[in-house]
Amino acid sequence: MTRRRLFALYAAFVCLFAVIVCRVLWIATDADYAVRAGAQSVSETELPRERGDFFDRSGSRLTGLKTSWYALCIPGDSSYSQLFPYVPYAQQNFLYDNRNSALPFLIEVSEDLSGSGVYTYPIRQRYLDLPIAVHLIGYLDGDGHGVSGLELAYDDVLSASADAQVVECSTTAQGSLLDGSTPDLTVETQGSGAGVQLTLDAGIQRACEGIAQETMKQGCILVADTEDASVLASVSVPEFDPDDIQKSIDADDTSLINRAFSAFNAGSVFKVVLAAAAYEAGLDWFTHTCEGSIEVGDQTYRCALGRAHGTVNLRGALEQSCNCYFVALGQALGADRVLEMAEEFGFGKATAVAGGLKTSAGTLPDADALQSAGQLAMFSFGQGELTVTPLQVTAMMLTVAGDGSYRQPEFVRSVVDSETMEPLSTAGDRQQADSRPVCSEDTARILRSMLQSVVEEGIGGDAAPKTGTAGGKTGTAQTGQYDEAGKELLNYWFSGFYPADNPRYVITVLQDAVLEPEVSSAAIFARVADAICALENS
Repeated sequence: MTRRRLFALYAAFVCLFAVIVCRVLWIATDADYAVRAGAQSVSETELPRERGDFFDRSGSRLTGLKTSWYALCIPGDSSYSQLFPYVPYAQQNFLYDNRNSALPFLIEVSEDLSGSGVYTYPIRQRYLDLPIAVHLIGYLDGDGHGVSGLELAYDDVLSASADAQVVECSTTAQGSLLDGSTPDLTVETQGSGAGVQLTLDAGIQRACEGIAQETMKQGCILVADTEDASVLASVSVPEFDPDDIQKSIDADDTSLINRAFSAFNAGSVFKVVLAAAAYEAGLDWFTHTCEGSIEVGDQTYRCALGRAHGTVNLRGALEQSCNCYFVALGQALGADRVLEMAEEFGFGKATAVAGGLKTSAGTLPDADALQSAGQLAMFSFGQGELTVTPLQVTAMMLTVAGDGSYRQPEFVRSVVDSETMEPLSTAGDRQQADSRPVCSEDTARILRSMLQSVVEEGIGGDAAPKTGTAGGKTGTAQTGQYDEAGKELLNYWFSGFYPADNPRYVITVLQDAVLEPEVSSAAIFARVADAICALENS
């Protein structure tokens, strides 16, 4: 009986051993199992993917100029204590919570630690500590995709620009590196290398940003090249930090609004449209005797401070910004002619910037509304239902500073190879498609002469630069907004060209919704012109 039991037990052991041997042989010959086993000992950690950059018109980078560093934290090699002093405060909790992770992981550090034996990888930081052209360029979400501005318009191009890289580590079951192995940086997906070249001039942009910060609480500055209608500077204040959008949201300070693309009450800067319409209609002879006010229907309209300008012609009316003259001129021209000229100058139509990015269209009163004599009167000096964007005003002044043809301002030159700056695709023929005659070359030349008189003889004297001459038009617009004391906030405009005798630049300045600016918009125009002159001579 005992023998039988021993034999049965022996037979059981033999069978169990045979099963184990078969299992080992199966594992050794099963390729899928081998792959899965290998994968358990190789970890992949993805580096933050860099993004294609923006460049100015000369090829200088506007983004990606600063380097940040990512260190590999490896379990079991005292990485936690070694890295902790170099990890940004916001990431210290993450490092602590993952100190006993079963796999290596990456974390941002303040400097290159490769000299200390830490595997460290450079990544270009998107924005500078003092970022440039933030409203035009825009900002990203937490996943690194564009949310606003050109970052959104070119998100597909910029997201696919850089290589997608991973750090591969051969690890033990505890997550530490296998003896004799080192992490490998490999390319998972190759990028296109594309960037976006803008028309901005980094020097002029920085100069305008500095001037805006020094002189205005809120507003914008635009500078455009009269030769090709390219925008050289686009500044909106207050500015925001693209790395801390929540701060602007919490402050509710309107800093996320791009004022260059937004619509505002226009005021007297719009009188240039009436002046062009008068010359094109053969009413250049038109005069009016201003007594400080004019009655239309049952409404009375006044010049600033009720000042009487006497008998004035078009030149004198522009020099003194006489509301009464332009109310009378609007009646002489008729609503249809004024409205048509405003549309020819581009008012009431959104400006396409890039992709789906476009400006506000602003508002024009319709033909039916202008059948009201009162509505036409207000429209004639830039009030009533009219709202305009600073970019539209810039386009208007580009028309006058040129040969009388409207040209759409442009912000983007092309998508380029980031290394060679060779175009990969153009921004399109928007300028050619949107170029159209508005007034004759003679009318544009005469208007330039009149606007030069505004600066040299009229109320725009603050706009006179230290070097050279300038022409332009002031504007003060009622907004219907009031401060806590019940005083109305106003928009203060100046748009003009520099130098007057051979315009190379159009500069538009707006200070919106303020009681009275510390520095006039005309004086800011002069500072910008002087800064451009200094940059040209440097």
